[in-house]
Amino acid sequence: MNNAREKDILELLHQQSPSSVQQLASYLKMSEVTVRRDLVEMEQKGLLVRKRGWAFLPGLGIEPLFNLRMKQNPDLKQRIAAYAADQVCEGEVIALDIGTTVTELAKELLRKNNVTVFTFSFQAANILSQSNVNLYLVGGNLRKTEMSLVGSITRDTIMKFHFDRFFMGMAGLSKDNGPTDFNLEEAEIKRAFIERSKHVVALVDKTKIGVTSLVKICEFDEIDEIVTNEDPESMHEQIPFRGKWTFV
Repeated sequence: MNNAREKDILELLHQQSPSSVQQLASYLKMSEVTVRRDLVEMEQKGLLVRKRGWAFLPGLGIEPLFNLRMKQNPDLKQRIAAYAADQVCEGEVIALDIGTTVTELAKELLRKNNVTVFTFSFQAANILSQSNVNLYLVGGNLRKTEMSLVGSITRDTIMKFHFDRFFMGMAGLSKDNGPTDFNLEEAEIKRAFIERSKHVVALVDKTKIGVTSLVKICEFDEIDEIVTNEDPESMHEQIPFRGKWTFV
């Protein structure tokens, strides 16, 4: 779809959300058929939500489907994942978060040997089941929409171990609200891995910068390194992080 038209739709929704297809078509001076087609594409990108002839901006608690997120900016995520995998050394014990960027990292880890991986992500575990890494899937209550394991069993299990690195994903990273994510239970599991890890690495593609989601994960000073593909000058201005920046 036309980028200018996409911008116009988002501007209108920022002014009035929800808006009907009819309202959008009148505003854009276009047919309802074209507007509906545009809305489908924008929903697939995670930019809005459609329901019964209405479109609205996603709230802080609305999590786009995993399969849709996997299609968004795959090249950015792959570059971050390739760098992260290169940092993993033989003999290390690492923890993997859930999410699409970390799933890309799991693919990159297929080329590794003599590495131990703990994860609460079925997506990552399924990929790594085909590898030579020593794999532990941390048990718990299955959250089916994300295929993650959460809850007190998961957290209590994590607290029994120590990890060299935790590779963490997130839904947003903003100056005022820090690292945030969609789900309260998953944020709790992330915090457990942070507490038990020597080195915490946040994998954040540039579309997450300046975004705030439902629940705060941790403070900036609990992260050792942020790996991103945003412009370095822009990042230093936007995010008050004093640890290691890596731009890929």
